[in-house]
Amino acid sequence: MQKYPQGRMSHHFREMKVGDYMSVKGPKGRFKYQVGQVRAFGMIAGGSGITPMFQVTRAILENPKDKTKVYLIYANVTSEDILLKPPESWNGGGVGFVPKDMINNHCPAPAHDIQVMRCGPPPMAAHLDDLGYTKELQFQF
Repeated sequence: MQKYPQGRMSHHFREMKVGDYMSVKGPKGRFKYQVGQVRAFGMIAGGSGITPMFQVTRAILENPKDKTKVYLIYANVTSEDILLKPPESWNGGGVGFVPKDMINNHCPAPAHDIQVMRCGPPPMAAHLDDLGYTKELQFQF
């Protein structure tokens, strides 16, 4: 489990003792992928939020008849936090939160035949709303 100096939950985890209990919720969304469901998926994941995106992407890539496009934005606090790390030679950009302009530049534009999936901090939802993605175009894991 990652513990960050300024993390909201990290403080609580540091204070816990062996044998303490904590209630948790999740995962939030249930998603069943079907071939041809949409023309394209925009996927925005933070930290361990890559897990459901990886599963959907793998289902798409394993079906040679599936022409669904996938646009993935994956953010982490530090490069050491990246799950499913790319090769060392990969130069995929910086670290930190996903800004609105990154979504605008790297996700498909709002349309009836796209969907944006997100799994990460609440500001992601606000950015999507601001960019014109209606609630019907968004799915929260």
